[in-house]
Amino acid sequence: MERKGVVVVGSHVQGLFMRVSRLPSADETVLGWGYKEALDGGKGSHQAIACARLGLPTHFVGRVGSDRLGETGAQWMVDAGVDITHLCRSDKTATGCGFVMINPDGVAAMATSMGANEELSPHDVDQAALVLASAQIVLVTFEIPIPTARYALGRAKELGAFTILTPGPAEFLPPTALTAVDLLIPNEGEAIKLIGLTLEDSPPPEELAQRIREYFGIKRVIITLGEKGALVADGDEQQLIAAFRVEAVDTPGAGDAFTAGVGFGLSKGLSLLDSARYGCLAAARAVTVRESIPGFGTFSEIQAFAEKNGFEIPAGILLRNQQAF
Repeated sequence: MERKGVVVVGSHVQGLFMRVSRLPSADETVLGWGYKEALDGGKGSHQAIACARLGLPTHFVGRVGSDRLGETGAQWMVDAGVDITHLCRSDKTATGCGFVMINPDGVAAMATSMGANEELSPHDVDQAALVLASAQIVLVTFEIPIPTARYALGRAKELGAFTILTPGPAEFLPPTALTAVDLLIPNEGEAIKLIGLTLEDSPPPEELAQRIREYFGIKRVIITLGEKGALVADGDEQQLIAAFRVEAVDTPGAGDAFTAGVGFGLSKGLSLLDSARYGCLAAARAVTVRESIPGFGTFSEIQAFAEKNGFEIPAGILLRNQQAF
């Protein structure tokens, strides 16, 4: 059987946004403006929408409430081309929501109530076994119960899919926790937490990636570094990929655009390094667009963005994408 497409097992969280002149410190209130229910979801729905907009057949496995915010999130995914057959509705818990404050530099501070995401169970994953068994890639996030996320990774691996984990929000995990992960994509802060370090004793990204690989026994790790780019570790080989220099207007969703870009590259047969380069390109476009979901570009939009800014698209991806159609 030919495997194709992506299954995302993860969260949907409605973003509630407010702009502030600066982010408040502890016990401080600042006045904001521009409150809105933005085009912004959780890591899972973000990655599903970003993958679908890139042209990958995409299924979403998750939970929302039986409420207006849940229906809105479901419609966003449908509009992007995501199959939501395995999106479950809770009758007792509201859809997750996140309160986001953004300063003038586009840097966000967030607080999240996970809501119905906390109910996602191994049973829900088993109900999606047929799509997991046919998927090329399964993306899993940690905005759902970690036992369910680990179960989804194990089930997907057992069924033959390539598994990718974005472990946010991260917590310390035992060495045996991620045995079913083929590719781990944390940001630097998440990487530190996963292996029980603190910011004070955190090593440089190159050493951090090596320690993660050794600790969890994972061959492939990409540590995202924001405006510094990404550190790619594939076996014993490591390389730092510089970010594409752009003027950022909104950073939420950039990591999800990156992950979708990596998945897209891998689905086209690119190396992990070139897939990460394409992820950086997808993320660069995302931060130049206000609100997360509009920032998730189609292949054509990302190509046009690269050409306009003089950015290089990884060799081979244009040809391989054309061959897919």
